[in-house]
Amino acid sequence: MKYNISLGIGNVMLINKINAKYGIIDTIFDNIGGKAKNFKEIAKLLIYNKLGKCVSINRLTSVYPNELYEYLDFKGIPKNRTLYRNLERIGLNYQLILTNYQKIIKSHNLVSKEQFPDFSSSYFEGKKSELSALGYSRDHEPGKEQITFGISTGMNGIPTALTIQKGNTQDKKHFNFMLRTIGKALNKNSLLIFDCGANTKDNKKNIRKKGFHYLTLKAKKKKTYTKYIEQFKQKRKYFLEHNKRHYECVTIKEDDEIKYIFFCKDLYDDQIRKRTKKFKKELDKNDSKLKKFKKGKPLNKFLTREGYLLTKGLLQKTLFSINPYITGLEGYFILESSVDNNPEKILNLYKNRDKAEKLIRNMKEGTELRPIRCWSKWSVIGYLLIVFLTNCIINLTLFLSKNPVVKNVKLLKKYLNNLTLTVVYPKNRFRFTVLSNISQEIRSIFGNYIDKYIDKSLELRW
Repeated sequence: MKYNISLGIGNVMLINKINAKYGIIDTIFDNIGGKAKNFKEIAKLLIYNKLGKCVSINRLTSVYPNELYEYLDFKGIPKNRTLYRNLERIGLNYQLILTNYQKIIKSHNLVSKEQFPDFSSSYFEGKKSELSALGYSRDHEPGKEQITFGISTGMNGIPTALTIQKGNTQDKKHFNFMLRTIGKALNKNSLLIFDCGANTKDNKKNIRKKGFHYLTLKAKKKKTYTKYIEQFKQKRKYFLEHNKRHYECVTIKEDDEIKYIFFCKDLYDDQIRKRTKKFKKELDKNDSKLKKFKKGKPLNKFLTREGYLLTKGLLQKTLFSINPYITGLEGYFILESSVDNNPEKILNLYKNRDKAEKLIRNMKEGTELRPIRCWSKWSVIGYLLIVFLTNCIINLTLFLSKNPVVKNVKLLKKYLNNLTLTVVYPKNRFRFTVLSNISQEIRSIFGNYIDKYIDKSLELRW
């Protein structure tokens, strides 16, 4: 006799709903698996896992019940060896899979004219991966090797592109790969909005060559900023408001580029407050050294071939305290663009860049990208692609839903996993299923699609 089994069915609904609407699984993975068994089904399983418990691949068959594989259209329970081989196969066909995905969103007019490219990294637990390297760690793990990846998402929240590079690749170099990848999906005169990390003359030139426009932040360097701040003070200002903050703006045209110089008093006050706090903390930290100096003790001691070298220095008293962290650039920022438009619209476009940051945060925290425990090159690429596609499916679901109550990925996963399908095995009778925990939040996401998973045979049994 079989025991009753309960499983989280919300993740299956999410995948199947988007697959039914856009054919995202059937089309993307069509004609790729070759003779591999359950190739599309394994892709669905890996996405299901990222929407659920995010367990390692070698634990999938032991953690999830056999009944789940029926709802994912498996013809049998896959072996761990098959799962790993298919993950590598996904990585090997990375370019084709991404191209197929871009064709789908382009055919449904889901590629936004405004795109937000951004770059991040994730670290490895180990040093055996071909793609791993030491570099600037966004995860604050400087001692661990990492991989860098780039994403691009539209104003409508639909992800458009994914790029993967070694862990020591800088953003300005990585941007070239992103431009080639995203260029396949974008229409002419699309606008790329990115931060100062990828802002170089060559990158901006390449964007214009491909027929696109750009909007980016100019890196804060005192020499160049001081020159523009002087011009800002002399010219007539344009006043605007954004998110209850007041800004002043001056536009300057240089060759084919427009510079938008902004000043915000609230931003100025915030930066001054933070830098004053930092300065005070540094003063408090050095008070112990001052006491040591007044006692006549040396501040530093170095060992040389001729003995110890003692350094003491002199105490200089000033009439006022000078904060070295205040540069005079506080409150100012400069946006560069090939588009000549209203400063209010330009500022609003750049402020929407947090859509890319939210996607990266959802990949890392919501679908638990880090740490990466795969080693081979193609497994790592396949793993990153699965995480990216999982977030694509989530965003497409939210895009289809009318005013979804839940938008946070972590919270969404909780509601999805709470939606439970119980498979009941009565003695000497056919099995039946019971769908439970249908919350208002779930209804706002799935609508009437949820009724497809309600067992209609129950009414005939009693």
